[in-house]
Amino acid sequence: MLNHLVDRIRVPHFLDIATYVSMAAMSLLGMSGLPSLRSQLLALGLVIIFGLLYYFVFQPGRYIANPNLYFGAQALILGLLFLLGSNNSDAFNFLFLILCIHIAVVSPARVAMLWIAICFGIVSLITLATRGTEGIYAVVFYSITFVVCGFFGYTIQQVERARDRNQRLVEELQATQRKLQELAVVEERNRLARDLHDSVKQQVFAISMQLGAARALLDEGNQAYGPVTEAERLAKQAGAELTTLIRELRPPGLEGKMLATALQEYVTQWSRQNGIAADLKVDGVSSISLPGDETLFRVAQEALANVARHSKAGTVSVELAYEDNKIVLIVEDNGMGFDIGRVEKGVGLDSMRERLEAIGGQLEISSQRSSGTRIVARVRRP
Repeated sequence: MLNHLVDRIRVPHFLDIATYVSMAAMSLLGMSGLPSLRSQLLALGLVIIFGLLYYFVFQPGRYIANPNLYFGAQALILGLLFLLGSNNSDAFNFLFLILCIHIAVVSPARVAMLWIAICFGIVSLITLATRGTEGIYAVVFYSITFVVCGFFGYTIQQVERARDRNQRLVEELQATQRKLQELAVVEERNRLARDLHDSVKQQVFAISMQLGAARALLDEGNQAYGPVTEAERLAKQAGAELTTLIRELRPPGLEGKMLATALQEYVTQWSRQNGIAADLKVDGVSSISLPGDETLFRVAQEALANVARHSKAGTVSVELAYEDNKIVLIVEDNGMGFDIGRVEKGVGLDSMRERLEAIGGQLEISSQRSSGTRIVARVRRP
């Protein structure tokens, strides 16, 4: 029963201050009533041990491993101080009261009551043994002070536990608020995707169909044939980019799918829509938990969108691998490349980097003109 303590409670700063000030003041007062230098040095040593145990065992919560040993050791130290026979023994008794507050702060009520009774018993026995019947009044006074200290320690415990509960509630509220914000962002992205699909994409498709019909009515020798053909090509390209943008705004759900499976489906669709050969290689990766898989999926989307818009590549390779306790995503194309030193913003690079940094991931980009681009994203495996 004595080993059943409450969860470790943060020791308030004022209790630290009260303990150290009491140790300094009461030890000096108690030592002044000792008859010899030897006994004074012994008392000083015992007080220092009491303080060191408090600092290295009680404050960091190491007493939880064996609370009986800690409380017993501190009670024994203070009992030895009493046995030194100081004329100012009440000063050492004050340290017993501080110990009782410590016990009541971290212990359940029944455990605290038992240990406080043990401490009171030690003080009473030593008082009666050294003062005789004259010590009865002191024992009665001590009984009141020990009870008051027990209630004071219990009050501190309840205040600290309430503070911890409030802190947890605040953290839960903040987490809920973040989730609501994320849901709002997702809902807005879905709305934009629906609007683009139902209006702009349909209009671009209609324009493409009209241009195709106009081209069919023109002879190749007609001066308007070339511009109409080019306009039709641009309209189809705009439609493909709109499809890619809509899928980025509202990607296929990953719930119930492994990351490798979702990537395979997306790479296949992307290759068919953009007319660029693409393949996915998976090496030892099954799935990882959110937010890692969602982030890597978004990075892959953004990287492939950049390839379609800017690279003029003929082939793209996508690789998903497990390396040094990290999930690694590599997207590499054989396109025209770009000068990294001159590209500070745009082309989705900032978006990819911010997504990865938000979950502790890393992004590496290497590219040279006419040599293609290689994007490497790393996320620590949970």
